[in-house]
Amino acid sequence: MERPIDIVVPVHNEVDSVDEFYARVTRLGLAESLIFVDNASTDGTLDRLAACERATVIRHATNLGWGASVRDGIAASEGRAIVIVDADLEYPPEAIPTLLAALEQSPVVYASRFRGAHPPAMPWARRVGNRLMTGFFNLLFGQRLTDFATGMKAMRRQAVPLERLRQNGWEHGAEIAALIALSGHQIAEIAVDYAPRQSGSSKMRHLREAVRVVYFLVRYRLRGRTD
Repeated sequence: MERPIDIVVPVHNEVDSVDEFYARVTRLGLAESLIFVDNASTDGTLDRLAACERATVIRHATNLGWGASVRDGIAASEGRAIVIVDADLEYPPEAIPTLLAALEQSPVVYASRFRGAHPPAMPWARRVGNRLMTGFFNLLFGQRLTDFATGMKAMRRQAVPLERLRQNGWEHGAEIAALIALSGHQIAEIAVDYAPRQSGSSKMRHLREAVRVVYFLVRYRLRGRTD
C-alpha cells in the first residue's frame, strides 16, 4: 500500500547522533516513515538503530557507498513523497514539514544552506567550492539553485524516474540532480539552518569527489540522459 511519505536516511558510523535524530523525527510524528540504510557501520550505530522500533532498517554488510545507501532506501520506499536526509544533524529534521509543504507546489525541493540570513558555518574553501559547483550545474542544466550539494531534499515519486539511478558513491548527488533536470523539472529550494557536525567526521573527500561530480555532470549533459 502506498504511503504518503518515506524518509530515506543513509547512515555510516553515526552512533553519536542517530538517537537524537530519531527522537526529533518522532516528535514530528514521522518515525514510521523512516528508512535507515546502514552502510556497514562499525561503531555501534546498528545497536542504536535496533532501538528505533518504528523505523525500517536496511543493513549493508560491506561499505557500498553513500549513493548505494540512498538507492536502496528509495527502492525499499513506497511513499508518494520521498525525503532524503543524513542522520548527522547538520540539517535539522524539523525542516522536513517545510520541505513537504513546498513539495505541494514543486515536484522537487532542495534544502539550501545559502538561502538563510547568514552564510552557513562551513570553511571558506567549501563555501566557494559549493558555489562554483552549483554555478556549473546551473549553467549545464538551466537551473537556478544556490546549493547543488545539499544533503537534504524531497521529491514526488512520480515526477522522477528513480529506477534509473545507478551510482554508488558521492557522484550519486550529480546523477539525481541531472536526472531531475533531464526530466524537465526546475528544482525549487527552501532555506535551512545548517549546523556543522559536533562529533564524528565527514565521510566525503571533497576535492576528489568534486572532480568526479564535474565529470559526471558533463557526461550526463552530453548524453542527455543518465542511463
